[in-house]
Amino acid sequence: MDRFINNRAPKRLVLILALLLCISAAAAYLISGKCAEKIVREQIKSELSVAGGGKLTVSPDEEHISAGEVLLDEYGIDRSLSPQLMHNYKSVRKTIFIPLFGLAAAVSLFWFIAALMELMAIYRDLEAIRKECIAAADSPDKRIGLYGHDLSSVRRIAESADLLVSRLDHTLFSLSSEQKYLRSFLTDLSHQIKTSLAVVRLNTDMLSELPDISEEQRTKLSDEIQLNLDAMENMVIEAIKMAKLDADAVEYDMQEQSPAEVCSLALKRLAPMLRKKNISVRTDLDEDVRLMCDKGWLCEAVENIIKNSADHSECTEISAEVSDDPIKVTIALSDNGKGIPQNEIPKLFERFSSGSSDRSMYSSGLGMSISQKIVRGHGGEIFVYSEEGSGARFEFVFLKN
Repeated sequence: MDRFINNRAPKRLVLILALLLCISAAAAYLISGKCAEKIVREQIKSELSVAGGGKLTVSPDEEHISAGEVLLDEYGIDRSLSPQLMHNYKSVRKTIFIPLFGLAAAVSLFWFIAALMELMAIYRDLEAIRKECIAAADSPDKRIGLYGHDLSSVRRIAESADLLVSRLDHTLFSLSSEQKYLRSFLTDLSHQIKTSLAVVRLNTDMLSELPDISEEQRTKLSDEIQLNLDAMENMVIEAIKMAKLDADAVEYDMQEQSPAEVCSLALKRLAPMLRKKNISVRTDLDEDVRLMCDKGWLCEAVENIIKNSADHSECTEISAEVSDDPIKVTIALSDNGKGIPQNEIPKLFERFSSGSSDRSMYSSGLGMSISQKIVRGHGGEIFVYSEEGSGARFEFVFLKN
């Protein structure tokens, strides 16, 4: 209650009430004066008419009023006499002023009481919202109640506060999830790097401590060292790309490009690896299809999918297709490999998914996650169609605007 009294709004109401009473008094004073003048002036005419021979019960006429003025002229009494000079003017004015001011004051007081009660109700609701906001700051599951009447300002404040609390809870949940992901990401990344470093260290020790090893063994150990160094370099590069994509720090150079050219470029870059693995390539690329995209980044996404198919699907053929219809543009990448178990498909785009206990995971490292981020950054989505033993098909789908 003390907070309510010390609030500026009740004090303003009191000031408004005082102002209304002053205005009511001034208005009642002016109106009562005008009314008193009218009444007394009519009374003077009636008395002049009676003095001129008219009847008191009859409305005064000009003839009797004029006759009365002639009789009372020597006393200076006529119809132009100021009503304020009459002895009953003040009493008449007072008789009118008191009830008129009383009525105006009663209306003002009634308004004040009603406004004060409404203000107290609003203040109670706002206090309740304040307490619930404080409680919500300590309890993530706390919600703000809906106070006030429909469409009222208090109701809108309550709804806005509840929306803010809901968004804060979502932000806290997202931050918590990001912390867990970052912890897991760093753990997996360090594990992958440590594994490669262990191989490099072991091979280096063997090369330095076993001087009599054959040239063939020395070459094999050196190749293993180079292979693991390349893997670590690739992992660090991919981790940096993933971090930039997660932070929305990538500025795509969106231009109208040919998806067919993007696929051709990706296949050209991966051609040595595909030849080494004896994987043939089949293409059905519509050169007329156009898409607003960043050619470099989209090529990266296509490469990662093809690379994962070549590395993990045990396929002998990879196909790339580009098509469109009135609604969408589709880039489809397929293989004839071992396929993906249905329960593994939701895990395909997890970072370092090969670090799970299930070693048959289709993807590994960060490539699949990077591809998904890039495609979503272009406003598209990746759809996966596969059955175990029947190969896999990845479709990049971009809706036309």
